[in-house]
Amino acid sequence: MASVAAASRAVAEAKNDSDEFMRMLLAAAALLSLLATHAYARNVAVPDKDPAVTITVPDSWETEAITYGYSAQSPDKDIFFSVEFASARDVGKMIDNNAAWMKDNNIKDVPPKKVETPFNGIPATIFQFETSDDDGPTTVELILLPAGKNRVVMLTLWGSDAERTRHGAAIDTIMSSVKAIQ
Repeated sequence: MASVAAASRAVAEAKNDSDEFMRMLLAAAALLSLLATHAYARNVAVPDKDPAVTITVPDSWETEAITYGYSAQSPDKDIFFSVEFASARDVGKMIDNNAAWMKDNNIKDVPPKKVETPFNGIPATIFQFETSDDDGPTTVELILLPAGKNRVVMLTLWGSDAERTRHGAAIDTIMSSVKAIQ
């Protein structure tokens, strides 16, 4: 009889351990799904018809259509990013549009540093403005990429060093996702 009682207790303990294991497993699954929710992102093709480039933007970033493409802002509005395109003959208009945008956002006009370097394997021209806005020192980068079919893509990134550090993972995800469609 003692062995039956011991076996019965062992089965009950195993069932309790199994129930505890299942609760832990369900809690872990719930936590993972919550974490994955923040990792979702959407792909954007620019332009919509006959795309020149694709890019991935976190779902938590607010996006909107703009004159030459799309813009996105971090949830706290500290970082601004845009992806725009134009035919080679309209690049001047696109750059003028960005100069007006910088003025509208009280970004001090300073001469940029110009660098020619690969960007995700694509030859790029980067204009970096180390400047200031209403909140103090900030950096604006305009990255020009050839996009085939006599088109150019321009990426714009605006934010202070502290803001860029705080949103570093999202910025890295966005920038590393840029893919030209030739």
